[in-house]
Amino acid sequence: MKIELILKRLVPFTLFILTAFIILPAKVNAEGGSPPVAVAGDLYEGYECLEILFDGSASFDPDGDILSYRWNFEGEWTEWSNNPYKHYTWNDDWSGEIILEVTDGLYSSNDTASVIINNVAPTIFFSNPPYYAVELGSDLYLTCEFFDPTPRSTCSDTYEIIFDWGDESSTTVYALDGERIVASNHIYSSLGGYLVTLTVTDDDGGVASDVCYVVVWGVYAGPDLLLNEGDTFTGTGYYLIMFTEFETGIVDYGDGGGSQPLNFGEENTFELNHLYEDDGVFTVTILLLDYDNVVVGSDTVIVTVNNIAPSIISFDGLPTDPIPVGEQIGFTSMFTDPGVLDTHIATADWGDSITTSGSIDNYIVTDSHSYAEPGVYTILLTVTDDDEGSDTEIFQYIVVYDPNAGFVTGGGWINSPAGAYIIDPTLTGKASFGFVSKYKKGQTTPSGNTEFQFKAGNINLHSSSYDWLVIAGSKAMYKGTGTINGEGNYGFMLSAIDGQLKGDDIDRFRIKIWDKDTGELIYDNNLGGDDNNDPATVLGGGQIVIHKK
Repeated sequence: MKIELILKRLVPFTLFILTAFIILPAKVNAEGGSPPVAVAGDLYEGYECLEILFDGSASFDPDGDILSYRWNFEGEWTEWSNNPYKHYTWNDDWSGEIILEVTDGLYSSNDTASVIINNVAPTIFFSNPPYYAVELGSDLYLTCEFFDPTPRSTCSDTYEIIFDWGDESSTTVYALDGERIVASNHIYSSLGGYLVTLTVTDDDGGVASDVCYVVVWGVYAGPDLLLNEGDTFTGTGYYLIMFTEFETGIVDYGDGGGSQPLNFGEENTFELNHLYEDDGVFTVTILLLDYDNVVVGSDTVIVTVNNIAPSIISFDGLPTDPIPVGEQIGFTSMFTDPGVLDTHIATADWGDSITTSGSIDNYIVTDSHSYAEPGVYTILLTVTDDDEGSDTEIFQYIVVYDPNAGFVTGGGWINSPAGAYIIDPTLTGKASFGFVSKYKKGQTTPSGNTEFQFKAGNINLHSSSYDWLVIAGSKAMYKGTGTINGEGNYGFMLSAIDGQLKGDDIDRFRIKIWDKDTGELIYDNNLGGDDNNDPATVLGGGQIVIHKK
């Protein structure tokens, strides 16, 4: 019963609401109501990070209804407002359209307007004074603050900042969105004045620049040096003193000579000149002093002086002719060394397992020796300084003979190897030989005869004289002069091994032939071997015999 009563009372109220809702639009249309007209305005042009005022006041409603406004910037709608004006800021350059929508409560309309937002170049504010002084070798720190376009704006640009230091070098740093203070540092290598240019470029090509002047003061004595002992260190230094005056300068070359007055030149220069007589690492120190002997500028140079080894310039007095066993021989040798403070020792290796120390007086070495055994010896003279630098000179050969040691004979053939005949190294084949060499009683040179024939190379050597003969154990060596095919002036050296005396029963033979007039090598069947080496070519037939007395 209560429920029915409530429903009866609600039904008329509900019908009233529905009737009002349906009838209102019909009433407006019936009275000729029209939608409003939106007018967004003409082209708007402005700058990034600066507000632009958008004007929709030209919009109207034909029925005189009050309008509401909202704007669409970059896809985002503003809230509805009864104010036809709206401020908006772009944080970067931009172009496109904005939308204005107006409504009278029932109807709405839209309009668009074009917008161009221009880039604004940054503005630089140097945090440093326009004039700056820094000591040579010290870091110069520069800080730069820039705006884009105003100190309070927050544009979305990124930036490239170049510090041009004025000495053909530069440093590039980058600043991201929101960064407005950058810093960099630099060390100058030369005295003088420099114009530092700072350039800030945003990502749209906007450029700003500013400059400051830097004076680099101090003392510059030059770069570190590498010299050899005996060299003179010379150089020109520069100075630029600020904030005070100086009276004098001193230099210490670091090798124990102490301080000495600095030699000043023209136009803020000074001259350095010093002879280093020994090797080592030395610190050259330059000091500029004021009237109270207070240091107002200084610099150092590290001079590294290398040791130079002595150099043997002569090796004289040794005999070129054969000498008998037991005869005393000696030499005189001169050497130089630019390290005048160096001390030296000299050693002579006589080639017979004996080494002696030579006597040194004023860069002249003397020494003597006698050989107990016959042989062909090479002498090595070595001069060494106190820094282990050394030089070695070689004398070849000392021929020591024993007239009572016997004589040598030989005959047979060898297979001449490729390369032995220098004129045509491809030639090989049989080479025949026959020889006898011995000292006759009372003679100092041997006598005998030597024949060597290599038909493939058209060589027929015939001896005309001998120079010396050395017999040492199973080995015999002798040197002589002869002709080839009856002509010319040819030297030869023959080495032979008596295999029976050596104990292996293998006889070996070598002959070296050269043109004495030109020095040209003609034949050597042990090509490349030292003259004193044992022969390596085994006989193909025949025999070599060393006859002992």
